[in-house]
Amino acid sequence: MKKVVVIAVALVCIVLIAYLWYARASIYWKLGGTPIFAPQDYTNYTIGAQDGKPIVYVALGDSLTAGVGVDSYKMSYPYLIAQNISETKQAPVELVPLAIPGIRSEYVAGYFLEETIAQSPDIITLFIGTNDIHGNVGTEKFSEHVETILSTLTRETDAEIYVINLPYIGTKDLVAQPYRYYFDLQTQKYNTVLKVLTSKYKVTYLDLYSAHQTHKLDTTYYAPDFFHPNAVGYKLWADYIYANFSK
Repeated sequence: MKKVVVIAVALVCIVLIAYLWYARASIYWKLGGTPIFAPQDYTNYTIGAQDGKPIVYVALGDSLTAGVGVDSYKMSYPYLIAQNISETKQAPVELVPLAIPGIRSEYVAGYFLEETIAQSPDIITLFIGTNDIHGNVGTEKFSEHVETILSTLTRETDAEIYVINLPYIGTKDLVAQPYRYYFDLQTQKYNTVLKVLTSKYKVTYLDLYSAHQTHKLDTTYYAPDFFHPNAVGYKLWADYIYANFSK
C-alpha cells in the first residue's frame, strides 16, 4: 500500500512539473509564433508647429515604448504624449524614442544614457523592467540598473523625469495559471523597487499598474499576441501618463 502511495505521489509531481514547464514555455512559443514588429524606424519625430525652440522629449524603454503592437508609431504612447504636450504648450516637440524590443534595464543603463544626455532633454520617461521580469533578473540587479539610470540622469540633465511603473500584461489566452499570479506578484515587487528609487531621486512615479488593472486581461486592449497593447491600449496608457505628468 505504501509503495502505491509513493508511486501515485511521484506521478502527481511529474505531471505538475511537466504542466508548469509547458505552461511557462508556451508563453514564449505563442509570442514567437505571432510575429509583430516595432513600427518606428529609430528616428526622431518633430510634432506640432515647426517654429520656435522645440521641447525635447526622450522616451526610454523596450518594446512597449517602441510601439510593438501597432502599425504606426503615431499610435504609440510616446507619440500620443508628445502630441498632447505640443497642443498644451503650443510648441513643437522633438520626440526621441530610445527603445528597442527585448532590452532590459541593464541595456538602458549601459548604452542609452550618453545619448539621452546629449539630447539635452526637457522631459524623460523611463518605462523598463518587463523583460527583466521574464528574463529572471533579480530585483537587486534591477535596482542597481535603475539606480544607475536615475542617478546619472538627475545629475547630468535638467529634465523632468517620469518613471512609469510596470503594468501586468498578458491575457488568459497567453498566460495560464499559476503564471498570471506569479508574474503579477513579480510586477508588484519590481514596482516597489521603482517607487523606492523615484522617492530617493525625487523624480515622478507614475502608477500605470493601478490604471491598467481593470483592463489587464481584456483582449480589447491587446495586439494579436495578447501581450503588447494595440492602439486602444496605448491610447489608454498615454491618457493616464499625460494626465499625471504635472501631479
